[in-house]
Amino acid sequence: MSKKTLLMVLIGFSLGILIPISIPAIDGSYDIYGDKSDSTVVQAIGETVGIYKTSSNSTIAEVIDEPFGVYEDWNSPHIRSDRWLVRTDRAHEARREVLGHHALMRYRLEGLTTSNSGLVGAGQAFRVTNPSAINKIEVNFQVKDCDVIGCEANSTMTRIRPAAISLSKFNDGSSTGPGDLKGDHFVRVMVNREAFTTDPVGMLTVQAFLFRCIDAVCSNAYSTVFDLNVGKVMVAEPFSLRISWDESNNRFLVGYKNRGHFGHHDQNSPDVILEYNPLLNQGPPGGPFADFHIQLVNATCVAGPTVTDAETKVREVYTNVSAIIP
Repeated sequence: MSKKTLLMVLIGFSLGILIPISIPAIDGSYDIYGDKSDSTVVQAIGETVGIYKTSSNSTIAEVIDEPFGVYEDWNSPHIRSDRWLVRTDRAHEARREVLGHHALMRYRLEGLTTSNSGLVGAGQAFRVTNPSAINKIEVNFQVKDCDVIGCEANSTMTRIRPAAISLSKFNDGSSTGPGDLKGDHFVRVMVNREAFTTDPVGMLTVQAFLFRCIDAVCSNAYSTVFDLNVGKVMVAEPFSLRISWDESNNRFLVGYKNRGHFGHHDQNSPDVILEYNPLLNQGPPGGPFADFHIQLVNATCVAGPTVTDAETKVREVYTNVSAIIP
């Protein structure tokens, strides 16, 4: 894949469609599909940034005063339309429903077979209906099962993210107004497994990114602030992912927790701090969102379709208490 041009598919944050497009790469960055430029340059798009870890018990983790509260515990037998906007992109199988105090998501995709370059991406997302009110979010997950089958001729492009959360909070001044996402910045924390990983079976890697949308519909987004190995979780074991926005200190605090068996023997990870230049925060995002989702990324392969398949339980969803919809 060329460093200068990447063949991507339109995420369609605002439109909900997928269209192949070509876009310029940014040196030293990761795009939203997980492809990395081969440059060693670490900074781009004018950011002065830092990333480091601190104990979750330190005072740094306490600067965000408002506590977490339960936004959703799935007590209703149906997905509540006043709390959630639910979207599913292209998929060969898709399922979502409330079952016994959790939401169950199933999502499967096969890649194209037209060449040995490029990819298709898809996602199934639950987005909160009041994203501007969300300053922190934590979600309890259990990945019941996931499969990822890649292609040797296009070996670096197939991956699965069976659990992820996102939070969009500001724009760098590039947006022309509501609905224009160019310059929106959002944080994403997710678990990832590559098609050709050497990790043990069932192991998922927790990753964290601060992304910037590059056009009005956020057809792709790039990150120069990221941690590709925040920690590890396992398929079938409960865990949680979290994001908090510490606006006054120009940073996001993110992390995960291995929850043992349904909340017993919790092991909280240190916070990862994603720091940004305060000059980037020029106002609210053009398309605010907060969500949890599954993301599939499938390489195109002449020998046969690549496959990504995930089944994930979503348990409690927590946000800052002022954002809770009763």
